[in-house]
Amino acid sequence: MKKTLFTIFLSFTCITIHAQTGIENNSEAIKKAQAALASDLEYFFSDCLVYKDCEDCINELVSKAKNPYQQYLVGGALYSIAPKISYDLHKKAFESKPNERNFNLEYALESHRIEDYKTAIKHYKVYKKAVPQDYRLHVWLSECYLQLDNYQKAIEHWNAANHPKNHTGIDKAIYIIHGDAEQVRKRSELLKKIKTKDARSAYELIFLDMNWELDWWNNNVQEYFLEKDIATIKDVFGETSKEYLQLAAYKKIKKLSEDFDPEATKAAFLEAKLVLDNNEIPVNGNIASDLLRISFLNKFLDEKTFFEERGNEIVQLADTYIDIELLNIYAYLEAVVLGHVSPETDKKGWNEYKSEKFAISYFIGLADKNTYDNPDLTKALKDFPNSSKIHWVKLNCAKIERRDIKEDLIEVLKKEFKTLGSDPSNYSYALKSYFYILETKP
Repeated sequence: MKKTLFTIFLSFTCITIHAQTGIENNSEAIKKAQAALASDLEYFFSDCLVYKDCEDCINELVSKAKNPYQQYLVGGALYSIAPKISYDLHKKAFESKPNERNFNLEYALESHRIEDYKTAIKHYKVYKKAVPQDYRLHVWLSECYLQLDNYQKAIEHWNAANHPKNHTGIDKAIYIIHGDAEQVRKRSELLKKIKTKDARSAYELIFLDMNWELDWWNNNVQEYFLEKDIATIKDVFGETSKEYLQLAAYKKIKKLSEDFDPEATKAAFLEAKLVLDNNEIPVNGNIASDLLRISFLNKFLDEKTFFEERGNEIVQLADTYIDIELLNIYAYLEAVVLGHVSPETDKKGWNEYKSEKFAISYFIGLADKNTYDNPDLTKALKDFPNSSKIHWVKLNCAKIERRDIKEDLIEVLKKEFKTLGSDPSNYSYALKSYFYILETKP
């Protein structure tokens, strides 16, 4: 954890420091601020976030930002942890030094993130004069113009970003704006609940630590958080508690599985009395899903047999704990064993659990029975207003029914920019296709 977060912060600020030529380049002032804050930043990532309350750590770090350059750096450190505070710091830095190109870029990104597109465009343009070769600016400008309904400008900047050459960087540029900024705070909130002996929070916390999102394409195990949080669960619930024993076993099983040691992995399952031999399924859907994935992959269990023998148990657990991931296990088993997810399961996940994934699955199941005016589709778009994939269903129906597609195409584009949700791998290829249709549509 210590190294990972600190490295992410430094790599991002380096991008915004080294590519500077133009208006005003106070790189020496930035280096001086970096030197002054180095120990505070290292403490923040190495110790404070691991052992102390997240809000206290943030407030302590903010108190160290004494001048605009320090505000700029601390804002960068908090960009993916405390977005509102990051915005305030970058805005203050810009207002103090409006000709500083680095401050213009950060203020533009912050404005973009809160959907203040006109302000974002203004400051992207200032930075672009200084660093015209940064193709990411075209990506960001494209979305801003799209959201302001200036479609010609949006197309122009999208094409200038050169997707065939820069697709990976384009994906990452979109993530900078729309990526998750809640994980550190979520961990802190879960720790507070655990101290009140909230068992479900213990499972959520360890899954979070062991599946930490670095971006939409990568995650890792945050070892420093994990070590501390397992110890906290042991202290709160007790060394012989089910919570501690199951979570310690989950950690062990994951490690053995990743080391490709199936014999030891199976022994760990049996020793912990988890899942195999009709043993207990953890009540947390994410962890249960992970353990079942390992079991199926290593042929400890057969999907068909498990579905027949324990499928109803999975649904009952899902309903008892209102856990969408447990229902998702059942849907996966249905798909493998029956060849499809039943409409009843999809409707249950959509309407009772409020899951976009199940709503999407429902419309995929309808296939050519989908229609533009389907009341279910209208309801789904209201239930999940940011879903590009559900809106794509409406767009596709418009195309098949020979309706004017432009209005729905624009809506799909706007939603896709925020999520890259139409592509199974969260890449920007679908976005590229939508822009091509917009550009070439008569």
